[in-house]
Amino acid sequence: MLRKMTMLLFAILVNYATAVIAADADVDFSKAYVIPEQSTINKLTIGGVKPLWTDLFYSVDFTLQPDYSLSIVGVLNQFSLAEQLEQALRNSKWQGTYLVYGRTYTTTLDLRVVQDGYIGGEVSHINQNGTSGFLTARLTGDILTQYAINGQFVDQDRIAPDVLKTLPLNTTTRQLVRIKRMRALTFQNNADSSGWSTNREYRMTLQNGKLTGVVGIPAAIYGVDDGTTDNGTIELTRVP
Repeated sequence: MLRKMTMLLFAILVNYATAVIAADADVDFSKAYVIPEQSTINKLTIGGVKPLWTDLFYSVDFTLQPDYSLSIVGVLNQFSLAEQLEQALRNSKWQGTYLVYGRTYTTTLDLRVVQDGYIGGEVSHINQNGTSGFLTARLTGDILTQYAINGQFVDQDRIAPDVLKTLPLNTTTRQLVRIKRMRALTFQNNADSSGWSTNREYRMTLQNGKLTGVVGIPAAIYGVDDGTTDNGTIELTRVP
């Protein structure tokens, strides 16, 4: 049994390495991930697969052969528009500024995981004002699409399915990203001894290639409007 598992893992790694490393490969597996809910015995489904001739992402089904090699079965399955966006954001880096309490911080946001509406990553802030304050922290949260209806942006999950189906294809949309600070990896207080709050939420919209919004204190209970006290502003642009 151990020998079979070893051979199987080796076959998977070889398939991945060959797909990623080959310079003349037709398919990019660099953002691929296993979809466990679609995988079964002797069948493996991988998402985040991108053919080099398109910007779209697909999932691919593999089956385990008697010699423990993996073979592609069927055709590529195109992701939904929401999943396309998520895959495009995975492993992306954003840089810009965070302004709060009269201080400006050079900011870098790494989005490590973006899948099924969830986001995970890291943020770093470095004081531009000549003092020594900095922070690097883990973040987690979600991303959702908003539709412009009657002059207001409405969350997709707040729109009835029958209404959503009738919206024109050219309806204006944007993505709302809400991520909270979690564990600090490294930090140092500013020269005036002011510290970094753990209770901060980054509320940003993704439009025209930029993430813009505020960094504020999350509401204490569900259903209450976001507070505006002690909010900072943030603007980030995607970088290679």
